[in-house]
Amino acid sequence: MTPSRAGASLFRSFRRTGLVRRPMRSLAPIAFGALLVTVTALAAGPAKDPAAGAGADKRAVLVLTEPERHLVLDEMRNFLAVLQTISEALPREDMKEVAAAARRMGSGAANEIPPQTVAKLPDPFKQLAGAVHTSFDSIALDAEGLGDPKHTMGQIGEMLGKCNACHGIYQIGVAPAR
Repeated sequence: MTPSRAGASLFRSFRRTGLVRRPMRSLAPIAFGALLVTVTALAAGPAKDPAAGAGADKRAVLVLTEPERHLVLDEMRNFLAVLQTISEALPREDMKEVAAAARRMGSGAANEIPPQTVAKLPDPFKQLAGAVHTSFDSIALDAEGLGDPKHTMGQIGEMLGKCNACHGIYQIGVAPAR
């Protein structure tokens, strides 16, 4: 038996025993794993500077009433719930579900915060929040039009960069009761 035939024979026997698997048909599982790592890293928050000392949070404080704070945090939890739905749909390459989920947090959802609360928020915060809603619109349109899970993963990465930037700049404080 020639060396090349011996190698092929060994490879086939390893494949039969499960030591070597066939190449994956899709990169969606890898992309899904990358998304999970990214979301976990973002949930941990921005990296802390050890020299800053314990409890030294230098982010700008958005001062809201407790109900307003709840509304803003609820919107962020809705972002995460939609990202979870999208993350579960991508490995299945179910782009219709991706589009439907993304549409729930698109620009139409931006009007759910009352105007008096929005008036208290600084313009950069509003711009970042608006960009996240617009990102969801783009994800929905491209999921339907392109149907490419890898493209969607790239869009999610860009959007999470906006989330990370905002969380690195702002914290929400509660206004003292009068």
